[in-house]
Amino acid sequence: MKAELHDFHTTLMQEVAARASARGELTRTILVENLVGRLLDAEEIQDWTPCFFDGRGARRRSIALDGYSQDEFALDGTLHLLIADLRDEASPCTLNTAEIKTAFSRASAFFAEARSGRLLDDRSTDRPDPSTPVADLARFIQEQSGAIKTVRVLLLSNAVLGSRFKQVDRDAVDGVKLELHVWDLHRFHQLAAAGGRELVDIDLTAFDSSGLPTLPASIGDTGYSAYLCVVPGRLLADIYEQYGSRLLEGNVRAFLSAQGKVNKGIRLTIRNAPGNFFAFNNGITATATAVDIDKSDGLHRLVRVRDLQIVNGGQTTASLYNARLRDQSSLVGIFVQMKLSVLPSAVAEVTIPEISRFANTQNKVSDADLFANHPFHRKVAELSASVWAPPALGSQQMTHWFYERARAQYQTEQFKLKPAEKREFLIRNPKHQVITKTDLAKFENTWRKQPHIVSRGAQKNFVTYAEAVREEYDQRPTDFNERWFQHVVARSIIFRSTEKLVSSAPWYAGGYRANIVTYGVARFVKLIEDEYPDRVIDLDRIWKTQRVSMTVAKQLVLSAEAAFRVLTSPPPHWLNITEWAKKDQCWQAVADTNIPLLPDLEIDLKPTGEERGNSREARTLAQQDNTISAQVEFVRLAENGYWRRALAWSATRRLLSGVEYGILTTAAQRPGWVPSDAQAKKLMAVAKKLGEEGLL
Repeated sequence: MKAELHDFHTTLMQEVAARASARGELTRTILVENLVGRLLDAEEIQDWTPCFFDGRGARRRSIALDGYSQDEFALDGTLHLLIADLRDEASPCTLNTAEIKTAFSRASAFFAEARSGRLLDDRSTDRPDPSTPVADLARFIQEQSGAIKTVRVLLLSNAVLGSRFKQVDRDAVDGVKLELHVWDLHRFHQLAAAGGRELVDIDLTAFDSSGLPTLPASIGDTGYSAYLCVVPGRLLADIYEQYGSRLLEGNVRAFLSAQGKVNKGIRLTIRNAPGNFFAFNNGITATATAVDIDKSDGLHRLVRVRDLQIVNGGQTTASLYNARLRDQSSLVGIFVQMKLSVLPSAVAEVTIPEISRFANTQNKVSDADLFANHPFHRKVAELSASVWAPPALGSQQMTHWFYERARAQYQTEQFKLKPAEKREFLIRNPKHQVITKTDLAKFENTWRKQPHIVSRGAQKNFVTYAEAVREEYDQRPTDFNERWFQHVVARSIIFRSTEKLVSSAPWYAGGYRANIVTYGVARFVKLIEDEYPDRVIDLDRIWKTQRVSMTVAKQLVLSAEAAFRVLTSPPPHWLNITEWAKKDQCWQAVADTNIPLLPDLEIDLKPTGEERGNSREARTLAQQDNTISAQVEFVRLAENGYWRRALAWSATRRLLSGVEYGILTTAAQRPGWVPSDAQAKKLMAVAKKLGEEGLL
């Protein structure tokens, strides 16, 4: 374990150093970003805002912060504050109790200073600049002081928690509960080894010594087990208090506002008719990957649940917690029915979204929220693995741009490799060429001139992108071809180049870089559309050179500076710059700015007609490839006996038309038969249809 931890630390610091060099940022900034990114991937938090601050408060006490997250605020009044304790040694260091207490004290002191209004007081010697994220957060804390119920301080460190660590006692500031959660190097390593997500492992006897009475409900050979339970409301509230939104990972409605009609109804029932709660509420649907059952005394009791996810009923769970926290409800006499499906880990990733899709009835669930397993992502991953990028300047090595379809996939791919294989993998797939799902959505929505959507955070932006691209992919799948992927990479190069350019710009004073970059690139796109209506940026050229030209770089800086001026000078009613950046009015203001046009820019453009012709050729080639792929997939499924199973399964269900059933019969009953192009496509459509109806 020691050697593994050392290797993990070395890889982490090398990755951070490479990214810091590429972007022209401080190592500390990139390290914080890297560690927070892991928490985002693990869905420990949904979004965050960098907020680097170090100062003094009342009585000269030290206050500091590195970022914050408001993702659970609307749901249960929880605010996350992030503070880092980072080391630059070659080997992992020890993080001791005194250092942890100091970090916790500095973050909690920041909250106290902001809540009291002292931090923004004109007389404060360390008053943050009003146009920084620190000031935005301080104003938010002061204005929402009555609504903030819990502050979770997340301490992030690349040091290792000492064996003598003693848990820091929970504290409170004027009735606001303060919690400390330590994420040290060892915990981050465990997170990576687990595939990028820390599992929720609940010992129910810690909440109720006898466990939870349950009724086995599995029927036949279904490949999973199921249980029916009646859960006390206080137990659900206790579990939510300890684990928070991690319980709701599979629930696509986890962060809907607590002011919705459903939630108001739940709250009124809790307050006015708790005895009717079981009758009025639909209950919850949950999944797990393993459970422990105690079968003594002729009863079944659920005593342990591994990787619990509430895929329907997240609002019920959070509302129970809120009622106890805000309304001081005892929850005595409140019970909730629970259907628990226990699924093997191997099928959980695919099956859980389907359970969520079919179980949710209380609030409408958008298909975009269930987009993570759409064929679009598999197509991008396939292109990522097959398309070789030209060597970058000064290199002879062709590489891949690695698309992370699943959480922490880039790291997981490396765990199973021997040292020599890992070195080869990193040469072919450089760290700085990894694109995550949320990265893709950020690059693409920026290019679609939606920087205000991008500024709303990674998850909200991803949902917006999913709504658009799912429809586009379903209608025109051949548009998403090799050339399309090359252009995705080109757009990512433009975006990441702008990040580096902004960081080194003389007018950049720190803060809001993410907003400045997305607005700057979007303004650059609009500039070309306005000034050159018959031309487009030559993305093929950027792909071939793997960089932007000097002229494009200079034009991007001009666009970013214009965005910076608008972002940091909001109208009087939008003093909070972070919130201003989320508004369509902000984008309109940036879009209306006058920007000098560099005369040499035309060299980096190409005629629109030429671009359309190239796109048509790429689509035609993709159609030919799809035909071949359909025939190859037909043969693969035939070798696995799929067509015989599909025929038997569909025979009594009347799901197919006469034509569909006829061609399926031919595929199942004629060994060695190879379909034509059209027949192969029809059979793939049949397979998709049966899969949607439940055939695995």
